[in-house]
Amino acid sequence: MDPVTHTLVGGSLAATRLGEKTRLATAALVIGANLPDIDVVAFVGGTDAALALRRGWTHGVLALAVLPALLTGLLLCWGRWRAAKEEDPPLAPGWLLALCYLAVLTHPALDWLNTYGMRWWMPFDGTWYYGDSVFIVDPWLWLILGTGWLIGRRPSWPLLSIGVALAALLLSRTLDRAPEFALSVGGVLLLLLAVLIWQPGMRGAARRAATGGLALAVLFIGAMIALHAATTARVRSDLERQGIAPLEDLMVGPMPANPLAWDVIFIHDGRLRAAYFEWVKGGLQVSSFEHREARSTEIWRRILATGEPAGFLGWTRFPWVEPEASEVFLMDARYTRERTRGFGGAVVDRTALPNE
Repeated sequence: MDPVTHTLVGGSLAATRLGEKTRLATAALVIGANLPDIDVVAFVGGTDAALALRRGWTHGVLALAVLPALLTGLLLCWGRWRAAKEEDPPLAPGWLLALCYLAVLTHPALDWLNTYGMRWWMPFDGTWYYGDSVFIVDPWLWLILGTGWLIGRRPSWPLLSIGVALAALLLSRTLDRAPEFALSVGGVLLLLLAVLIWQPGMRGAARRAATGGLALAVLFIGAMIALHAATTARVRSDLERQGIAPLEDLMVGPMPANPLAWDVIFIHDGRLRAAYFEWVKGGLQVSSFEHREARSTEIWRRILATGEPAGFLGWTRFPWVEPEASEVFLMDARYTRERTRGFGGAVVDRTALPNE
């Protein structure tokens, strides 16, 4: 997930009673919720280096055991160096360690939910795992967690303005396609906004709201996982009715802002194809996108022989290629259905490949 979601999870946890268990609890929860993303420094080495390292070493099982302990040690050193304020609770190392583990564990759990995937067993096993259930930047989660975190606090009008604009954008994206869904969510958001405006500064309200926001976020994620399973079954059935079976692979992934719309990629008869599925209108619509699945091509075997681009080759899930006279364009259908030199694609020098 994106840094905003991770930060809102950490901030919301800190706004519950967990934030009162020890001094530096808020720092432990907010920093811990973002800590595995220290691998973002890999972008210094370029996009391919980032693909090779991201959601690997710092997100896998070894890091999940080590990073919370390291963060706890650093916070304890900081807490003993900096004088405590009079109103601060005492520094409790046991609670600090527990909160660091909780916060760090939320990070890969959220990252697993989207189509980018997670390498849970790094560094022992580089296999990617995909939840395919929640979009990597989900504004509904922003709204749920952000509203829960803000309720009971002194209102900040710039933040309120951003929240209202975000709510309006989300509702406009779904009102014409799923009016019942949009109106019900809109009613809940208006109620939460009213509570936010009329109950500023109430500590108990802040705790309850943050807890409620986290609970709603968990329910939303659970609903999206269930909806993903139902959509996958429906898409398989619809493809079979169209004579497209058996499938060699299938991905049903979320679309931004609209939980009822899903992006579909499938491999049938060695061909990589794409479709769009929407529950309320349209059903399954197979697009014109169609390419030979790259892993079955001769040029892909030649690319593998060079081992470059290593990051892309290890990360790609639905690769397709477009060879040119001097270059070969590699793309992943999850993120691009057109030739690109940007994210989701790579370019290799064709003249550097082994002879056919």
